[in-house]
Parts: sequence; structure tokens; C-alpha cells
Amino acid sequence: MKELSLIVITDTHYYSKKNWIDVDPFSFPPERDQQYRRGGEEIIKFVFDEICKEGEPEIVLIHGDLTNNGESTSHEEMRELLRTLKKRGKRVFVTTATHDYGLDNSGKSYGFDKNNNEVEVPAFTRDMLFDYYFEFGMNEAVSIHQPSMCYTVKLSDDYLLLALNDDFGKEQAGYSDDCFKWIEEQVEFAKKNGMLIVAMTHHPLLPPSLMYKIIAPTNVIENGEETAEKFADMGIPCIFTGHSHVQNISSLRSKNGNVIFDVSTSSVIGYPPYYRHVTFNPDKREIDVKSTLLGEIPNLDTDGLPLSEFTKKLFLGTVEDIFCSAENDYDKFADLAIGFSLEKERSYKLKPIISTAAKYFNHLTFGRVWRFSYLTNGVSREDVKKVKDEKVLPFVIDMVANLYKGDANMKAGGKEQEIKYKIASGFFKHMDKLSKPFSKKLKALGVDSIYSVLKPLMQNEGICDSDAVLRY
Repeated sequence: MKELSLIVITDTHYYSKKNWIDVDPFSFPPERDQQYRRGGEEIIKFVFDEICKEGEPEIVLIHGDLTNNGESTSHEEMRELLRTLKKRGKRVFVTTATHDYGLDNSGKSYGFDKNNNEVEVPAFTRDMLFDYYFEFGMNEAVSIHQPSMCYTVKLSDDYLLLALNDDFGKEQAGYSDDCFKWIEEQVEFAKKNGMLIVAMTHHPLLPPSLMYKIIAPTNVIENGEETAEKFADMGIPCIFTGHSHVQNISSLRSKNGNVIFDVSTSSVIGYPPYYRHVTFNPDKREIDVKSTLLGEIPNLDTDGLPLSEFTKKLFLGTVEDIFCSAENDYDKFADLAIGFSLEKERSYKLKPIISTAAKYFNHLTFGRVWRFSYLTNGVSREDVKKVKDEKVLPFVIDMVANLYKGDANMKAGGKEQEIKYKIASGFFKHMDKLSKPFSKKLKALGVDSIYSVLKPLMQNEGICDSDAVLRY
């Protein structure tokens, strides 16, 4: 079998500037968000120019949330960009997802008036998407499961693309029984023809972080780990996912010893703004994954910063607002938390925990944390003097950023940073001792301990989330 190279992009969340009604969107301060919507057009055009350079792969996968919330103008402009990409010689394969039709499938979304207040704008409904994006994959399909808009395409004689749309009208993502039967038939077709499956879907099968199990348990595929195990035993070596905007590579080994990798890619217009190059080498049973982090974007004002730094600045400002409002203005917190996949209803259920924790963290210093957990942190009284008056909140904000960018390495940065890491680790271990009466509740959420959830946000000891050679 020959090697196959391709580009993976997800969560473009294209938002037409026409949705700012009779006003320049750049006349307002940039939104404090994990995504930079108003710069989406310039960012996506830049990425498409980059992947059209000589030597770049011919195949481009874009799997879900093509638009912000299904605005008609956003779809019209996004489709033209995809058509231009095809005219430049690319084979473009897309799937859609819940952000590609209007709020509650109502045919309505939102734009902004001259005062930057939200106004209603027309949007697509789900049933409009099949025909509208038919020319980007389904027109080449070997087979189509029309109710779900899943399809398969021969990328070459050796590879079959399994393009899965996991949105089938339910609030939680997944595959209907009929769709899963169709998936099994496609995999059997690939086996009979000696083809390797290249799979993509929108929602993660495996949580990109244990933290995700707590804040967004419904934002992964329904029965995702069970589905991942079935896929692994079918012989699917990896699946490309998005939705979470988290840069992560996770793996699962089935009871039969088969492995599958869930390669989750962050939003190309968010923090961190990545897309991926992937090469399949079946003779070595390897998948080489490399990530490109976006830097300077022509014709886009980012305060003189590379896009990655600009979006980080916007994003971390939002995180600071999150902590402050969780203590002082919980309604504002509930609105902001939606951008972090924490649904408003769930955020109110967790209010006693979140509000109390925020109040504590907002005023906490490393000196106080050290006194609380000196038996478990291994930091001497002499060493703690170097950091005792520094607030913990910036460290916690960096942990939140690490959830999205992956590859956490908070031990690095000198002696003082290492001291902070040890104090924080000791604190989380001590919290586990105090939370033993609640251990059943933690296990019900799918986690063993507080430390197991938070340690990966300080130090990644698993697969490199950006560049990795995956062996199956």
C-alpha cells in the first residue's frame, strides 16, 4: 500500500461580516472569546492559500462547524471559499455539525446592529445542508447514509474515507442503530477491497481531557468509549475529531488488544489556531501527525502579535473574567461559560461548587497553599519564601489554557516555576484526601480523583498533542 498525505482542518466557524448590519465589525473592540469570529474570513483565506502552495497534500478534510451558527450569509461565503479551493486543485471533503444550522434548527441566528447589539438574521435549517454541500464529498461517494449525511469516498485504491456526521437530531451526538449498521457495512467493504479506513467525525469519541468529563459530558459521542472500542476492533486506526477546540491526541486499546487514536484538532480561528498535516504509512503501520500553528495573518489587525498570541490574549482575558464573575456575578459567569462548553443549565447546578471555588482561588496565594498541603508538596520552608506572596490565579489560568493547547509543561521555566508546580501538585493530592467522602460522586463522573483530572493540565505525560508518530 502507498503512503497517503492529507490536511485536517476543523471548526472554521465562518462568520460573514454581513452579519454586522451596516457597520464595520472592526469598529468594535475584539470579542473576549476562545474564537476570533470577526477575523475568520482573513484567517481561513490565509490557511487556504498556505495549503495550496507547491508540495502540499491534495486532500483536505474539514469536519464540522463550518459556520458560526448557520447564518445564510456565512454559508454562502464559506461555500464559495470551498469552491475556490477545489478550483485550485484540492479534493475537499466536508461534514457539517450542529453549528451549521440556526439556533434550535429554527432558521434563525444572530447578527449585530450599529450599536453591537444582537439582531435576528436568517439561517439554514439542517435539511438544507445535504444538497448545499453535496459537491464537497458526497458527489464522489461510494455510499451515502442520507438521514445522517454520512458518506464514504475512495481517496485512492488503498484508502476509503469514512466521513461521519454524528449529529442526527439529538441533543447528544452519536450514531443511530441504522447508521451504525451502515458504518459496519462500509468497513466490511474496505476490508474486502484491501483498503485502510481514514475516518473523521465532529465530536470526540474519547474525552480530550478528564476535565471535559466534568464540564461537558454530553459534548462527546454518546457511548463514545464503547464506540471507539468497536471501531478499534473493526480495524479503524484513528479518527479525526473536533468540536471541543482542544488540541489533543488520545488513544484507547480494546479488550482484544486493538488500538484507535482520537486526533482532536483545535479551532483554526480560535486559541490555539492549528491545522494538521497527516501521513499514513501502512507498511510501517504508522500515522505521522504534524501541526501548523498560525502566526502572522496578512490584512488582519492583531495588535502586532502573531495570531496564536493574539487569540491567547483574548482567551485568557475571558478566563480572568470567568473567575471574577463566578465569585461576583454568577449570571455573567453562566453566559461566559457557554464558550467553554459548560452549558448554562449545568453551570447553575454546579453553582455552589464553582462559586465557592472561585472565591477561594481569586484570593489564594502560594504561601497559603503551601501551609495547607506542606505534608504532600515536598517544598521546604526556605523555598516557599520565593513564591509565598504570589497569587495562584495566574497559574490556574495557565492550566485552563493548557486544556485547549495541550502539551502542558508547567515544570519548565526555572526554579520558581518548579516550586509552584510542586505546591500545586501537593495541594491537589491533599484535596483528594479531604474529598474521600465524595469519591463515589467523582467516579460517577468518570474520574478517579481530583489529582488525576488536573495533573495533565500541568504536565502532559502521554502522547504529544501537536506532533506525534502514532503506531497501530
